[in-house]
Amino acid sequence: MPLNQAFVGREIVATRPFLVGREHIRQFARAIGDPNPLYHDLEAARTAGYPDLVAPPTFLVAAIPGQLGLPVDDPDFGMDFSLIVHGEQRFTLLRPVVAGDELTAVTTLTGLRTVATNEVLTAGYDFRTTTGEPVATGLCGLVSRGTADPGAGPVRVEAPAATGVAATSVAATPARAAATRYDDVETGTELPARSFPIRRADLVRYAGASGDFNPIHWNEKVAAEVGLPGVIAHGMLTMATAGRVVTDWAGDPGAIREYGVKFSSPVVVPNDDTGAVVEVRATVEKKLPDDRVVVNLTVRCEGAKVLMAAKAKVQLA
Repeated sequence: MPLNQAFVGREIVATRPFLVGREHIRQFARAIGDPNPLYHDLEAARTAGYPDLVAPPTFLVAAIPGQLGLPVDDPDFGMDFSLIVHGEQRFTLLRPVVAGDELTAVTTLTGLRTVATNEVLTAGYDFRTTTGEPVATGLCGLVSRGTADPGAGPVRVEAPAATGVAATSVAATPARAAATRYDDVETGTELPARSFPIRRADLVRYAGASGDFNPIHWNEKVAAEVGLPGVIAHGMLTMATAGRVVTDWAGDPGAIREYGVKFSSPVVVPNDDTGAVVEVRATVEKKLPDDRVVVNLTVRCEGAKVLMAAKAKVQLA
């Protein structure tokens, strides 16, 4: 059943604010395997100049209500979430998220198009505090597999462009800079490469921390029924895992200004003691004039590229 094109342009507003808690930050950091003390140790966070624990850059996915803010429970929308896989995700962070923040999230369905038998839905996110302070924006692309109407021909529906949050907005929690000095970095600088194992238990932990319980990430039967090669890792878990290479290099996760990826191939996680291994390499692709750099990430699993156009913008000292 195709998605209802009339929903493009609609805004879905969270019914209640999302209170960022210390234990949730710790739980999310454990789920992505990141021991950075700024996520876990209150004293370390305060010594670094934060008012409380700081959240990993992709933590905002947990602040999106329901299933990525989408009206999946509305039968008129026609979405079967078990057929959904992530196609793209991007965050622009105006300042770090810290424990104690009370956030509101507004989701706008910005577009719907068909690609062969699939439908690609795009959504934008606006995150603010309950006092109206802009915190971040996000962009999400989702693929509804096999739901396009083959007799309808190509479809492309887009909502009018919205005015984004100004990056110059004043934030109560100021933006941060990495310990790495801009003058000490050259284009082509390679960050330390890393390999990260992902096992079935990690999928369970991430489901709980993120709120994404899509059965394709834990149920072999459902994964097979929707045509997947097996249980696959959450795309956002792969994104968060790869991002550790950048936050480890930066030293301060609050220095990440933008982080975006396209999901090109699923990470299939076998039900054994080994699981899957995600290999990440990263290089400084470009130096920008405002003491920022663009880091390009190459992320593979079993030789296949699992992320494309994976880039982070980092503020250096």
